[in-house]
Amino acid sequence: MKNLLTTVLILFGLFVNIVGQTEDIKKEAKELFKNSDYKRAIEILKQTEAKGTDDPEIYYLLGYYSHYLAYDSRPLLGHGLDYSNKVLEYLEKAIELSPNYYGDVYSLLGAEYGARASNSLRKGDAEEYINIYKEAYEKGLYPLWLIERGRNMLKSCDKNAILITGGDSESNPIRYLQLIENYRTDITVISYGFLNRPWYIEKLKNGFHGIYDNVPIGLSDEQILDMHPYKWDTLTIKIPISEKLKTEYELSADEMFEWEMVPNLLGERKNYLSADKAVLASIIETNKWERPIYFSIGCHPTFVSGLTDNFQLSGLINKLLPMETKGTKFSTNSQKIEDVLLNKNNIRYFKDVEKHNIPRNSGGLSNYYFVLYRLAIYYKEQNKVEKISEIADFIENNLLTDIFPHGVEVVDRIRKLEK
Repeated sequence: MKNLLTTVLILFGLFVNIVGQTEDIKKEAKELFKNSDYKRAIEILKQTEAKGTDDPEIYYLLGYYSHYLAYDSRPLLGHGLDYSNKVLEYLEKAIELSPNYYGDVYSLLGAEYGARASNSLRKGDAEEYINIYKEAYEKGLYPLWLIERGRNMLKSCDKNAILITGGDSESNPIRYLQLIENYRTDITVISYGFLNRPWYIEKLKNGFHGIYDNVPIGLSDEQILDMHPYKWDTLTIKIPISEKLKTEYELSADEMFEWEMVPNLLGERKNYLSADKAVLASIIETNKWERPIYFSIGCHPTFVSGLTDNFQLSGLINKLLPMETKGTKFSTNSQKIEDVLLNKNNIRYFKDVEKHNIPRNSGGLSNYYFVLYRLAIYYKEQNKVEKISEIADFIENNLLTDIFPHGVEVVDRIRKLEK
């Protein structure tokens, strides 16, 4: 009995020691990653993997850091399909070891599939491009609430629109909806993070197998291949406004759209405009208001700098208008917001986030609160108090969840507007 107890104590001590070592290694890897030493962080995690571990976080970190090294760091030698398969293997192993380990591992899986799809698009392989999104959906990477948000973003667009989106969590489910469900294919969706890549601009300009309709871009093929940061001082871009829009938005006969574009790459001697901002300017100039242009709320503020004063909150996205909207009745498209967000049929899966929460992505659902709060403020300015009450009631009955405790605070703020 005494020998058995001694053996148990020894084994328990070894277990505690191994767990302690694993925690130290994870801590060291996280610190290395924080300091941009990605390769070293991956190396020490691989040493733990080689010894055999059932810690799902080890595999999650391996997948996370390997993905980051490939796509968000300097170019990686030897990167290809085998490397991508290894990233998927790490992340899927984390889920295998802990089925409830949902969270951000699914976000990274979705991002890796998005990267694979982008590579297929670059190669011009339309069939592979479509199949990747289908496979990602079948693996559960786009839960119901994420698909529904993407659908509501598309519902917020007018016909034949151009929609510029933010990160993977916005772009990927929308790609799935268009490619697999054939939903709102009249809309051309542009990932702003790719606007500095010549191959992507070429696809936008010339179209691609019905997946992308032609986007108006006033750059020659040679200029696209030669994209680079451009020496730039603050300049005002002026674009004529059609008579139709002048009438719609009650503009004077001589009014012009004016966009003060400031350099976004600042140096000691010279300032530059990044390639993506230059392409955005080309799209807006060349389009000449023929197609409505929208920006997702997820677009980074630095990217849309100088344009936000011309935004109209329209459903779950912002519409670019030819004049400043702040303080005017055109700041908010109340009818569009009501049609999209105050409709129970469009938020049937909002609370699916409680079962399938992806912290990196689910924060985007807070935009529902943000938009409805803005709508309440708009109705306050219009002295439509009864509308404010309807908004608060709708949120309380349909959109409150423990995942977003600040939803209660939003309702309280809206109730105060009633008074």
